[in-house]
Amino acid sequence: MKPLLFSLILLALASGCANGPEPRYVGPGGSGPLVYRPGVGITREDAKPSSDEQGDFAAVQKAYDERRWLDAVVLSLGFTQRYPEGSRVVEALILRVRARFELGRDQNPDTGLPQSIALDRWMFLYLAPIYDQRLQDLMNGDAEARRFLTELRDTPIDDFVKQLRPDADALYDSGQLELALYDCRTLVTYYLPALELREFRQQVAELTRDVAWLMYAARAYDAVIGIADDLGVMNPAPSIKADALFIAAQARRQNGAHAVAANTFGYLFSGAGLRDTDTRWRPYALMWQINETMAASKGKAYDLQPYERALELLGEYELYAIENPNIPASVHDDFIALMEQVYGVMIDRDLNSADTYSRLGESGAHDYYVRRAGEWELERDKRVAGLRKAQ
Repeated sequence: MKPLLFSLILLALASGCANGPEPRYVGPGGSGPLVYRPGVGITREDAKPSSDEQGDFAAVQKAYDERRWLDAVVLSLGFTQRYPEGSRVVEALILRVRARFELGRDQNPDTGLPQSIALDRWMFLYLAPIYDQRLQDLMNGDAEARRFLTELRDTPIDDFVKQLRPDADALYDSGQLELALYDCRTLVTYYLPALELREFRQQVAELTRDVAWLMYAARAYDAVIGIADDLGVMNPAPSIKADALFIAAQARRQNGAHAVAANTFGYLFSGAGLRDTDTRWRPYALMWQINETMAASKGKAYDLQPYERALELLGEYELYAIENPNIPASVHDDFIALMEQVYGVMIDRDLNSADTYSRLGESGAHDYYVRRAGEWELERDKRVAGLRKAQ
């Protein structure tokens, strides 16, 4: 990349270009808007493709197709330096990110995800919304493919992250994950006009989302939150927006920012304009919103407001369960357990108060709190019975 261009991009990443507008990709010379032509790349109406550029890009593509990951990265680096405004530069950057994923993976064949499938492909198979035509084409294949995909997509998120972790740790330790993040930010920061082309917008958003999830698996939680902000700039497809919000909220939870995490989960569930067809994370987001709301309490003994809020949020789930009968049974059971947990806090608080007043000889106060604990129990049993009936 040209020294001046590199400096501008670096400045944009480091300071947000507070002193002026961020630089933007201009693209090949010629007139008319940027368009994409297969085999040529990004071009304009009367632009003439450069044979040198096309030949150099073919070398990058060949190295990638032959799984020569280091060669693909090195050739791509040289390519983007020579043709920063070229017609194939975005494709070269995308190939470089994917090559970095494979170059830095864990080399132990007995750990992590099998390397017979590319890492970005694993992420797609697990995270793609069910309506994605690419996924549907695979689901409509043979019975073995359907069984494999169903088992993978039914994997709980914590288990999937554990499977992802060996590769994520290796990528992070090798520096390839941070370099992949830099490449994605270069795409989002400088090549944003090219990302208006549908051929690239989805690919770049998915790769940036993949980096966020890998950073989460590698426990780089601050980076995850920053990447989610990068994705917000792109205004990605609803499914990717949901993936970014969900993993950013999880990162905030891991950082101990429980109130902020609860707000992010709440936004994913009810404020982001997302439907269940856009993402399967909505019920999980509500569950974690409740958990993080309670985690923000300063103590059960004297700060019950978060638990009262949790009871309100459980009311939202009761309505949600009526409108969405296809909630996984395991998730529904988790909400029932959560309801019992919250009511348990309220009941224990009143029983403890009753015990305290009993020891003080205040029989009237003791009876009041025993009676109120009984009311909590009746309310809990009624609501839990309603949820069990909704299954």
